[in-house]
Amino acid sequence: MKTGRTRHSFAGRRGGAMAVMTSALLAFACHEGPSKLAPVIVRNPDYLVVRPIQREADAEHTARVALPYSGGGYGFASASALLDLNSVDLGAVTFAGGRTSLAGEATLWLPLTPEASQRLEAWSAKHAGDYLGIFLRGRLVAAPRIENRIGGGIPLRVSSKSEGDLVLKELRGGGVAP
Repeated sequence: MKTGRTRHSFAGRRGGAMAVMTSALLAFACHEGPSKLAPVIVRNPDYLVVRPIQREADAEHTARVALPYSGGGYGFASASALLDLNSVDLGAVTFAGGRTSLAGEATLWLPLTPEASQRLEAWSAKHAGDYLGIFLRGRLVAAPRIENRIGGGIPLRVSSKSEGDLVLKELRGGGVAP
């Protein structure tokens, strides 16, 4: 009788283990991987605007701006925007290089939509020596000089990690403070 009970217990344990294994495999098969963030709705496309900047004024480049991070001086921003907040994949914006320390500057990586990336690549291929003016909340915050064709995304330097956290919140809010 002891043998029968042992077989019955073993069969019960084996059946229970199979049920657990089957449930785990089913859950794994149905899982789609990491959950994706909901798409961000752009509520203020002018929160972030990218405009070409040249050193000399012409009919298109009329707004005089001081050039940050480019050795001083000034340039003239285009009246037409090359990119705006609709051009950025807002759900994928992150700190470049991961989280940063609390002290010093930080950089956010702004990945572009495929269409915006193509537009930036085409523009940058023809404008070596010009500047790419990145305006945040209507203020010029960066103006990297174009040396080669660029695309894919834009690095946005901010004064500190806490400023980066604020900008990231606003970007994820569609260009408005949450």
